[in-house]
Amino acid sequence: MPTTGLVYHPDYIRHNLGQDHPEKPERISTTIEYLRRAGLLDNPEIQLFAPKPATIEDLTAVHIEDYVQEIQSLSKRGGVLTLDTPVQTETYEIARLSAGGAIQAGEIIIRGEVKNSFALVRPPGHHAGRGYGGGFCYFNNVCVMIEHLRRKFGLKRFMIIDWDVHHGNGTQDIFYGDPTVLYFSTHQMPLYPGTGYMEEIGEGEGRGFNVNLPLPAGTSGDVYDRILAEIVSPLVEEFRPEFITVSAGQDAHYADPIANLEFTSYTYANITRKLLVLTHRFCRDNLALVLEGGYNLEALPASIASIVTALADLPCLPVELKARQEVNRNQEIEERIKKLKSILKEYWNSFR
Repeated sequence: MPTTGLVYHPDYIRHNLGQDHPEKPERISTTIEYLRRAGLLDNPEIQLFAPKPATIEDLTAVHIEDYVQEIQSLSKRGGVLTLDTPVQTETYEIARLSAGGAIQAGEIIIRGEVKNSFALVRPPGHHAGRGYGGGFCYFNNVCVMIEHLRRKFGLKRFMIIDWDVHHGNGTQDIFYGDPTVLYFSTHQMPLYPGTGYMEEIGEGEGRGFNVNLPLPAGTSGDVYDRILAEIVSPLVEEFRPEFITVSAGQDAHYADPIANLEFTSYTYANITRKLLVLTHRFCRDNLALVLEGGYNLEALPASIASIVTALADLPCLPVELKARQEVNRNQEIEERIKKLKSILKEYWNSFR
């Protein structure tokens, strides 16, 4: 049995918002070519899977029906959701295929075809809420996957780790009152979409199940070791999710053009390897990554290749573009982690 499933469909490249738009087809085409040149697509530990579109039932388990119909209608005539999120002739069908890719990434794990997976999908999804889109997102791929696995396989507890440089406001909104889904996000702040404060902890029965750790500009990926050890690991151990999924946007990379964090491709490989240890201990290796952002056409493929080698337990590739800048944010990060623990202690024994 291969270790890692990669979910990909060539139609993802047909989603084209214009050459000047950062969410461009080359994000996927250059990544697939990079993986091919690196020999990863021919490695016996890695298997490629082609998805089917998400069904209407899958979409309306997350999004209100009127919103799904709005995307479908706009795709027939053209239009915009927001200024940065136009809707074109094929948007509806390709966005369905993107959500279907996330579903496939979850299913192949639960069916025992692979241990873990990475859905190389576009358009991304974590800025899409129940009745809105934006930030290049139409349907929330990760949320569609979770609701599908819940209905089809009876899973009850999920954890989402969102390491995209932008806060996943749509994902947060969808599960804000749901105690069966634990959402954890690191993101640069201030930055689009302007949400993701520590005090946004959920509502009703979901209080304490929405956890945000905003990071200041210039934060290096080294801090993630501490974030994993002091926040993520205790949450996983106490919550005991049956399935962990990652909103895996690589736009926190130092070379990304639309943000200002200082992660490297090794940051992503390191986080992935440590998450594999957690999923092995607490949720039967059930770990699925779903592509979100990442807009530098050298950094994104290199970072994804690093993640894939980690997932498949292969040697790291020498993929850095250049020496990254060193920015010391240790004191500031320490204070933020301390504050977050203070907020969480009301809801989690691990922080008392």
